[in-house]
Amino acid sequence: MSRSFKPASGVNASWPTCSLQCRAGFALIEILVALVIGLVVVGAVLATYVSVGQTGRLQAALAQMDEDAQMGLQILSRDLLMAGYASPVGMDAASRVFTRTFNGRAVLGCDKGFTAAPASTPSVCAGSGGTPSIEIAFEADLYNSVLSAGKPSDCLGNALQDSQQGITFNRYGVGSGTSGRSELRCTSGSSTAPLVDNVERLQFWFGEAGSADPRQVLRYVGATKVQDFSRVVSVRVCLLARSEEAVIGSEDAVLRTYVDCDGVTQTSTDGRLRRAYFSTTALRNRMPF
Repeated sequence: MSRSFKPASGVNASWPTCSLQCRAGFALIEILVALVIGLVVVGAVLATYVSVGQTGRLQAALAQMDEDAQMGLQILSRDLLMAGYASPVGMDAASRVFTRTFNGRAVLGCDKGFTAAPASTPSVCAGSGGTPSIEIAFEADLYNSVLSAGKPSDCLGNALQDSQQGITFNRYGVGSGTSGRSELRCTSGSSTAPLVDNVERLQFWFGEAGSADPRQVLRYVGATKVQDFSRVVSVRVCLLARSEEAVIGSEDAVLRTYVDCDGVTQTSTDGRLRRAYFSTTALRNRMPF
């Protein structure tokens, strides 16, 4: 039975009256409005959470790539600074030029890797199957290398034998490990070890000096176009790094494109970020004074 609302005395009796059903209707509308507002707030919170999470993953991937590239370029730059080094053992009286224990080739670049060679002798370029690689030769001593059993060592940490006279031939390139990840590797003799993960490619350009001024770089060319590696006085390195995991979402399509070492725009098809890093190092032991 409906009970009508009676206005209090002094209140205009012409005002509309409201039954219990009317008041119940107002309550239901208020609940629906509150639910809609709550859903909007929850949706906004979830969208913000997802966005922040994706941004965090991208930032972590970029930081990982920067760190990997920095380590890889540092390793290569350290050896390039030592390329061609050998301690002087005498001096030619006529020319007043130091004679050294090693006066061989400081660097050698190969677009398809190297053939197998002992750790104590230079290598030669392979005809097929490999990736751009570089061999760096210098005299390792107690001060410019990590000691192993009290002796200087190669890039793998192996102690050099007395018969090698301290000369090491470190060969760097890119290969796939047991996990399938692409990695920067060093080879000395028949032994190879990974140094930095998620390095997809190396590229080298060699600064060749002219005969008129052996300190001035005339041009940077690839390995196959170098006329004489004994005139190379600088090396430019490109390292292409990739992220550890696939972090590019469907809404980040712009991040799929990247510029490779040759300056060509490429598209990532596996959801990984990629970036090319460059470094140039002068071969100070090949600079005449």
